[in-house]
Amino acid sequence: MFEPLDSFHAARILLLAGGLAVAWSSALGVVMLSLMQPWCPKALTGFSIKAIGSAHLDWIMLGLMLGLVAGIVQVFEAHVPWATVAAFVVGAWLNPLPYGFKAFGINAFVMGGPPLQRFGATLGLISSSCLLVGWASLLYHVFSA
Repeated sequence: MFEPLDSFHAARILLLAGGLAVAWSSALGVVMLSLMQPWCPKALTGFSIKAIGSAHLDWIMLGLMLGLVAGIVQVFEAHVPWATVAAFVVGAWLNPLPYGFKAFGINAFVMGGPPLQRFGATLGLISSSCLLVGWASLLYHVFSA
C-alpha cells in the first residue's frame, strides 16, 4: 500500500480525477447559465455568480493540471508515492472551495473572523499546501530517477 505507484496506475488515477473535475465544472457551468436567465426565480440568485464562476474556472484549470501531471508521470515513467498522487487530487478538488464560500458572503481568503470563515480559509491553505508538496515530490521523483 505504501510502495510507489507505477507510472501507468498513477496516471490513470490523475486522469480520472482530472476528468471528473472538468465534468463537475461543466455541470456547474450549466447551473450557472440557468441561474442567469431572466426566467430564473430571484430567490435562487441570492449569491455571487462571479465567485461561483471563479470556482468553475478553477476546477477546469486544476482538472487540466491533473492531466498535465499524469502526462509528466507517464512520459518520464515516474514511480511516485501514493501520497504524491493523493496530494495532487486533494489539492485540486479542495482549491476552488474558498470561492464557494465567497459566493455566500464568507471571505475564505482571510484567516480570521467567525469559525466558518476560518474553516474555509483552512481548506484553501490545505489545498495550496497539497499542490506545492505534490509538485515538489513529482519533480524530485522525475529528476532523481
